[in-house]
Amino acid sequence: MANWIGSARSNYFQVKDEAAFREWAGKRELHVMEGTKGEPPEPSFGVYSEDEYGGWPFFDQELEDETGDGRIDLASELATHLKDGEVAVLEEVGAEKLRYLTGVAVAINHTGKIVVVDIDDIYLKAADEFGVAVNQISECSY
Repeated sequence: MANWIGSARSNYFQVKDEAAFREWAGKRELHVMEGTKGEPPEPSFGVYSEDEYGGWPFFDQELEDETGDGRIDLASELATHLKDGEVAVLEEVGAEKLRYLTGVAVAINHTGKIVVVDIDDIYLKAADEFGVAVNQISECSY
């Protein structure tokens, strides 16, 4: 049996408090990237994951021990650090060999509003566009 292996990174965005942002990223075991954004260029930051499988973290054992539910909402947590008007994009792609491929992008603004695009959305979009039943389109997996 193969494991899913992925890559996850964000765009660059500006934060309200760099120290608080870095502390949060460290708690979630995310690596912080530094860059510039805007005119004139201002410091900005991004994050990426290098966990065991390369995806975004979704579970916190300490939270599980405290509350009985260890699920985390990384995008919503990140939103609390964004400067007003900023939009962060979290992209994650991966594969379990060639059994299946995955890809998702989540955009979140400073208010916590979220937009999601998933690679598997193509099946419904294609069925609608080409006037066929979605079950007539085979999936890219085996």
